[in-house]
Amino acid sequence: MSTPTPPKPRRGRAYRGVSIEARRAERHQKLLDAGIQVIGSQGYHATTVKAVCAEAGLTERYFYESFSNSEALLCEAYAHIIAQLRERIGTSLSAHQAQPDTLIEAALNSYFTYLRDHPGHARLMMVEVLGVSPTVDQHYRRVMEDFAEFLAATRRGLYPAQDTHGVDEMMIATGLIGALVNMAMRWMLSGFRESPESVVAAARTVLLAVNRHLLEG
Repeated sequence: MSTPTPPKPRRGRAYRGVSIEARRAERHQKLLDAGIQVIGSQGYHATTVKAVCAEAGLTERYFYESFSNSEALLCEAYAHIIAQLRERIGTSLSAHQAQPDTLIEAALNSYFTYLRDHPGHARLMMVEVLGVSPTVDQHYRRVMEDFAEFLAATRRGLYPAQDTHGVDEMMIATGLIGALVNMAMRWMLSGFRESPESVVAAARTVLLAVNRHLLEG
């Protein structure tokens, strides 16, 4: 018996000049934005598909057109926020390439002011992604590893001749990223009580202290 050929996916007809693919992408973005808003304000475990759809102004059947479940939404929301943050930091670094003395402070300013300006994003990326499942944990660790690699590469660009004296460069970078994330989490949980300048100054002190130690051997 021959195996039947699966039907080709239907492309659908345009509605008011907008293709079905464009409408699906628009719904996806609305649901993603709504997910970030609801998770960032209510917490992942309190977030329901119904609440996300209500925020997006869509019926629940459209949720499963874009996401297999709430965990898939969380992972994509997290990736979306991280991409925004990296773009902001990258733009800041590009603007200070000719001024290495201010580059670190510019990057830290970008990081901490982003968190203050987007408290829901900060909560999602530092609290709500933790302990959800092995899959989400793995995603979180990969992001932390990427940031550590980014920090190590930035440091090499600033100090190409610097020796780490046998200490593993990625372990140093991982420790520094951990310090920055924990500073940011404390700041967020305090309701951003301290000024951004004081938090940046504290983070800058940690980074420069480690760098000074490496320079002095």
